[in-house]
Amino acid sequence: MATKERAEQQDQRTTHRSTQRVLDILSTLSEADDGLSMADICRALGAPKSSLFPILHTMAASDFITCDEATARYSLGLRSYILGSSYERKGGVLGVFKAAMREAVSACQETSQLGVLDHGRVLYVAKVDSAQPVQLRSSIGKTLGLTYTAIGKALVSELPENEVCALVGEPLERPTDHALATMDEFLAELAEVRRTGFAYDREETTEGVQCIAVPVRQHGHIAYGISVTTPSYRLTDDKAELIRRELTFTRERVERLIS
Repeated sequence: MATKERAEQQDQRTTHRSTQRVLDILSTLSEADDGLSMADICRALGAPKSSLFPILHTMAASDFITCDEATARYSLGLRSYILGSSYERKGGVLGVFKAAMREAVSACQETSQLGVLDHGRVLYVAKVDSAQPVQLRSSIGKTLGLTYTAIGKALVSELPENEVCALVGEPLERPTDHALATMDEFLAELAEVRRTGFAYDREETTEGVQCIAVPVRQHGHIAYGISVTTPSYRLTDDKAELIRRELTFTRERVERLIS
């Protein structure tokens, strides 16, 4: 009996490990714009080809991922897209956010984005585009660093300093020369976010593009960050004030509905 119980426990651990790898594969592919090779996936997950190949084969056969025969690169498949579309179609909290974001975009004529904290990075979960073009490094399903994004600063603005340091680590990521260079600079900026209620990306993620964000609380805790992004040449003092006002309205409206 003891041997049988140990075998069952081992089976449960194996099943759990395999399930986690499926989730890790989906998450990793969601951030790869041009797909990934088998070797890329193995490196990203720290797993051998022998253990990943049957999982990838099964996921591809079920259309959750797809493999381009010409390049041998894997990408998310049709079934994954259908699942994501189904979640959005059925509403939930993202439906609340997107309705409010559309109003902000209509008022500001600039793009709005929504992000959450995910393993020490900003995961972008929703976006409403404006009619005007803006070049963004972020997109739905992609993650960016905390220290150079307005949403990242908003999300961690009320965390204790030791937690912030543990999440971020050093040296800081610096996509552009405008990005913060030290942890002291980052902590000082978080204090400013707490004081004013607004977080800024001043061309820190992308040259020539700026972003203003606010934290959004759910049940008393910051759970989301919502932003408006604009090219620097359109960010006049009047436009910045309009964006801050619309973000405040958006945050207040959403918090009443989700808290």
